[in-house]
Amino acid sequence: MSGETAAVIRGRVYGTVQLRHTERGMPAARFTVMQVPREYDRARGQWRDGEPVPVICTVTGPLARHVAECLTDAVHVIATGNVALRDNVLYLDSAQVGVDLAHHVAYVDDTLPAVLAGRAPAPPRAPAVPVPSPAHRAGPARRAPVAAAAPETDWWRSAPRPSWDAVTAPSRTRR
Repeated sequence: MSGETAAVIRGRVYGTVQLRHTERGMPAARFTVMQVPREYDRARGQWRDGEPVPVICTVTGPLARHVAECLTDAVHVIATGNVALRDNVLYLDSAQVGVDLAHHVAYVDDTLPAVLAGRAPAPPRAPAVPVPSPAHRAGPARRAPVAAAAPETDWWRSAPRPSWDAVTAPSRTRR
């Protein structure tokens, strides 16, 4: 379509992501990104935060389900899509949305550690052995530091999990 302006929005999610379904059953999500532009203050000779600009983003299809599952309030994101200005409000019909790795660590199906994905049991912890305190010291007994045990399986070489259903099932009931 002509007249559309492609844009890249970078900012923080503000509030909660709203997930709805159309009459045909297609998922659609809507969320607000607060973009804070950086401005150079010549008088002070330094950069400062400008006035926050709210951008209402919408996504549809499988991306909407992923956005609703992954994004929460205050997560830094980068979104691309077509931007429009209606009633002094910026709207972004998003084509792509991702977590800003400059601020967060993100795991995908293939990189999620096995312990977090439920593929391997958590490494066993060595029992803490209390160390008796010397007679000249007052106070409770101190415990010896516990050495971290190595995981039983090498999660770098383990097979990827076929889906996230087991990991994300509890969180879906909250929405």
